Amino acid sequence: METDGNASEGENVSPTDIEANLSTEVALTVLDVLDLFVHHHKKRLQHDEGQNSLMKKVFDTYLLFFQINQSTSTLKHVFTALRLFIQKFPSVFFQGKADLCGSLCYEILKCCNHRSSSTQTEAAALLYFLMRRNFEFTKSKCIVRSHLQVIKAVSQLIADAGIGGSRFQQSLAIINNFANGDTPLKNTTLPAEVKDLTKRIRTVLMATSQMKEHEKDPEMLVDLQYSLANSYASTPELRRTWLESMAKIHVRNGDLSEVRMTSSRGSFYYMGWAAFMNISPNVKEEGAMKEDAGTQDTPYTEDTLVEQLEMCVDYLWKSERYELIAEINKPVIAVFEKRRDFKRLSELYYDIHRSYLKVTEVVHSEKRLFGRYYRVAFYGQGFFEEEESKEFIYKEPKLTGLSEISQRLLKLYSDKFGADSVKMIQDSNKVNPKDLDPRFAYIQVTYVVPYFNEKEQLEKKTDFECHHNINRFVFETPFTLSGKKHGDVEEQCKRKTILTTSSSFPFLKKRIEVVEQQSTEMNPIEVAIDEMSRKVSELNQLCGMEEVDMIRLQLKLQGSVSVKVNAGPMAYARAFLEEKNAKKYPDNQVKLLKEIFRQFADACGQALKVNERLIKEDQLEYQEEMKAHHKDMLTELSAIMNEQVSTLLL
Repeated sequence: METDGNASEGENVSPTDIEANLSTEVALTVLDVLDLFVHHHKKRLQHDEGQNSLMKKVFDTYLLFFQINQSTSTLKHVFTALRLFIQKFPSVFFQGKADLCGSLCYEILKCCNHRSSSTQTEAAALLYFLMRRNFEFTKSKCIVRSHLQVIKAVSQLIADAGIGGSRFQQSLAIINNFANGDTPLKNTTLPAEVKDLTKRIRTVLMATSQMKEHEKDPEMLVDLQYSLANSYASTPELRRTWLESMAKIHVRNGDLSEVRMTSSRGSFYYMGWAAFMNISPNVKEEGAMKEDAGTQDTPYTEDTLVEQLEMCVDYLWKSERYELIAEINKPVIAVFEKRRDFKRLSELYYDIHRSYLKVTEVVHSEKRLFGRYYRVAFYGQGFFEEEESKEFIYKEPKLTGLSEISQRLLKLYSDKFGADSVKMIQDSNKVNPKDLDPRFAYIQVTYVVPYFNEKEQLEKKTDFECHHNINRFVFETPFTLSGKKHGDVEEQCKRKTILTTSSSFPFLKKRIEVVEQQSTEMNPIEVAIDEMSRKVSELNQLCGMEEVDMIRLQLKLQGSVSVKVNAGPMAYARAFLEEKNAKKYPDNQVKLLKEIFRQFADACGQALKVNERLIKEDQLEYQEEMKAHHKDMLTELSAIMNEQVSTLLL
């Protein structure tokens, strides 16, 4: 980045108020006038300790000289004037709000990247002077204020224009030299603190360089941002800066649930993470926040809380997660109640009222699409480095299909490694990396669904509950003992694999690493038990809906009672419950499958009853046909099981 002066406007003084490209003479005249003004109003400014609008206007005028193209000689005088300003009014920068200190750090750092070596040196000298003055202001304790604001300014400059070349690195070296050569402070902690700061700046720049390499890989880019945010777990302001940077990426990519997770984090620093555990277990990671002087540098107030939570609510509306709006608003309600702000309270309760109306509207319609999930595994040490042999769960938007995400990843990594170097593994079988050709990068993509145990299945009654705070996923791989993938029901086995992620979805990121994997293999009768249990559960769920989805109900009915002879539920009954076949399997499994078939018969009867209640005259013939098929199924099932199988529901 070159310092060209095309910066944004100041809050109170617009750059258009001063003619662009000021000559040195005019600039010096303005500086002289400012110096006289500051000298004349010194007592008043000191009394107000820089908190009033007058001080901000004076300071913004100084900053204008950085925000408009200036000659090198003019900038030299600006640096001198600012050193005097910092010397006379340190409280402006090191006490109270940090915005003025942050603005100054931002402009100085821009000049540290200037094409002129003399301007670089002047900027480095001014930045060191700011740190030194900060150290003196705290009575030789620390430079927390300047440390935080410099790092924050670096991250902002990276996002705005890009820094970090050889000129900027040279400026960092100059700052260190100033610290090491400052004889009066040589035996204090200042040199070490300055060294630590410049080291952290280089770390940020290195991470940023990696981000540039992966700028077309949204998942890796956010991973790097997240890692950088975690490195500042002890300094909330800097962590929040990188979380906000992550939020911008999510907004750009349309990942609104993830934006909501990042935008809510700032409020944790005011109330504490435990207050938000009901919303997401992921907030536990904010419990790692250490007590640090930096936490007092940028105070988190009630206004900060309200602002962050209002932003969060906005994204809850956009991401259609209406169920969380009331919970997120509870702290805001408490603030407005304390302030007796009845107007804002009425608006807030109306907003909550609207959210619950929306929940009522969508909860049973299943029109909301929360996304789909895929297991993605990477193989190839020469290509994926730290990601090699790792598995992730990717959260993809809406109805993203397997082919769509596979093609996206294939293109992404083909552009990175070369089209001839990337191969997709087309099945979900377990991979042994030693069996793969090291000349290629391999990617395996598998469709997975959220996994719930029996207790969780009973508790999670809506689509929202099935897609909120989830960290376990499951996929199934069919196989036969003969080696074929598919076979007759008597030989069809399957492997069920349950994956656990390190955090729960929705999260700050769209992909989360898998940290645990459990696999169980099912023999053919166990496959039948699993499949039939699922059919019973689906029929009961459809029948229990307040607004029954007629199309889905009829499709399930058709697939249950009106299928070909060698397919569907009755194929399982013949294969495992006929007397000659049942002897091949354990008694307890045969008994369990029989009980499930009794439940299946009842579920089909219940579905037919619901369908009969809701259909119109043009479907009466269809209903009678389905009842006839159901009757035939019960007759055959009774013969197979050697008992009278019937339903009292018809």
